[in-house]
Amino acid sequence: MTFPQPPQGPGSPYGDARAANGDPHLSWHQPPAPAPTLIPHQAPPTAQPSPVEGEPGDAGELPLASRTMRLVARTTDYLLTTALVLPLWFLAYHYIQAKATDLPTKVVRDAFLDVVFGRAGEAQRAPLEAVDGLWGTTKTLLFLLILAHLLVPTLYDWFMHARYGRTFGKIMVGAKVVPAGTPAAAVPGRVPVGAWRAGRRTLVAVVLPWAAVLLTWYEIALREWGLAGLFALVSLIGFLDPLAVLGPRRRTWHDRTAGTVVVNVKMLARGWSATRNASTAVVQGARGVRERWQSGRASAGRSGDPT
Repeated sequence: MTFPQPPQGPGSPYGDARAANGDPHLSWHQPPAPAPTLIPHQAPPTAQPSPVEGEPGDAGELPLASRTMRLVARTTDYLLTTALVLPLWFLAYHYIQAKATDLPTKVVRDAFLDVVFGRAGEAQRAPLEAVDGLWGTTKTLLFLLILAHLLVPTLYDWFMHARYGRTFGKIMVGAKVVPAGTPAAAVPGRVPVGAWRAGRRTLVAVVLPWAAVLLTWYEIALREWGLAGLFALVSLIGFLDPLAVLGPRRRTWHDRTAGTVVVNVKMLARGWSATRNASTAVVQGARGVRERWQSGRASAGRSGDPT
């Protein structure tokens, strides 16, 4: 008695009769070999893309200068520019004293100081008004001194940032201004901030707030309280601008206006690049693991092919 034989061959769902230990009667009882399966819910490791240099919202593309560094640098620059203007005050005082030859030196000095510190009421400025034209000359000199206090910091801030990307204060603390999106490799070199970009930055950081502050002082010295109050309101720009440094990218209004960031050059030179390279190595390692996983999956699929 013979048993019917099922279809055989490579395409048969019952397998090949020759593969069942040489027994043709048992081969068709064997179920087809299941294809190798992967572990459920297993996903290949994915490599995270490296951060894009200068991408908005990415605070990790460059090491940013701290608030303390920026405050120290700005204070140093103000002290430096003020020291450059101080000799003009002595020249102005001696000029007024030379005009008031009939007045005692102490009277002229006290009247001049009263005007400077905003105490120039009618009684305090009477000695200057007693000399023909001396009070008008004093007001003109005070206005010119205000211009000097404004022009010297403005030219200094604009030229240093446009030419070098950093002032003496920033050089001292290790900070540098660069356009947003500048690659880390280019920061140690000469990054062109540009005259137009530096001019916009200086306009918001120096010209507007300090012009208002100095004009407020000038009107107080002349006892013009209405204009003094108006300029005082405008001067709030100078006090509110640094508060923007509290943001994640530490960009003040003048940074946003000019499209710049202030970088911590010391951190960049010491360890930030090493950290960056380590991060890149991790990303590349993850990509290698993923490629090996995909290669092993393809090999397993080929080994389970019934052909």
